[in-house]
Amino acid sequence: MNITRIILSGLITGVVGIVLGIGLAEINQDDNRPQAPYQYAVVGAILGLAVGSGQEAIRQLDQTSEDFYQ
Repeated sequence: MNITRIILSGLITGVVGIVLGIGLAEINQDDNRPQAPYQYAVVGAILGLAVGSGQEAIRQLDQTSEDFYQ
């Protein structure tokens, strides 16, 4: 497994999650909490990091299992 690739994939999708979180905070301006955009961005970053790392780890495991069975 290529750990560098997994980490970079997680970081890139984390940045995408931040952008989506900030966009969601802008769309949902009815939320009167002062830290709402920050909270949306943090949640987006965490979810993006988890999804991106998990997806790349599964992709790496799939390649490893294909190499094992051939």
